[in-house]
Amino acid sequence: ANREKMKVAANHLLSLINDVLQMSKLESGEITLAHEPLDLNRLLRDILTIVEQRAAEAGVALEYDRRQFERMKPDCVYGSPLHLRQVFLNVYGNCIKYNKVGGSVTTLCQNVGERDGIVTYRWVIRDTGIGMTPEFMEQMYSAFSRAVDTRVNKVRGSGLGLAIVKKIVDLMGGAIGAESKVGKGTTFRVTLDLPAAAEP
Repeated sequence: ANREKMKVAANHLLSLINDVLQMSKLESGEITLAHEPLDLNRLLRDILTIVEQRAAEAGVALEYDRRQFERMKPDCVYGSPLHLRQVFLNVYGNCIKYNKVGGSVTTLCQNVGERDGIVTYRWVIRDTGIGMTPEFMEQMYSAFSRAVDTRVNKVRGSGLGLAIVKKIVDLMGGAIGAESKVGKGTTFRVTLDLPAAAEP
């Protein structure tokens, strides 16, 4: 039992250290985005496979239609797989962390346009969690920001997740927005322009 407690504590400390190091690199301009061909369909499936385990442990249902990924053509694009994973793992992590047992996280992703070889993709990730106040939403992307809320105080985190997401999305030339209602949940919208790549 003590070993399990130490493992949980160690993993928590490791995640805090990783977040602080990542934020430091982003703020100093040391991050270089990769530009390599990737299968967006496979990347999204891999992300959801990781997230499904976290959701199951939290008693949260992860709802999505695998067929919608197959309709996201072209699915071969140029991008930075590592940083795309970081963006979505952080967004999903928040949606699960601040949800409730029996709650859900739904995903909609689509190709919303293509021009001169650049494809615009949009992801809509909606949860049924505790939601955020308008006051907190004004500084939700600030480093170390966490809502002062008794429902949140017991949730472990560095307050860096969304700050990291915002900086990476900005580096990619994309956009992230959110809508939220206290007690009802939050909806995140991530829009990214990715150059189409030749089929491997």
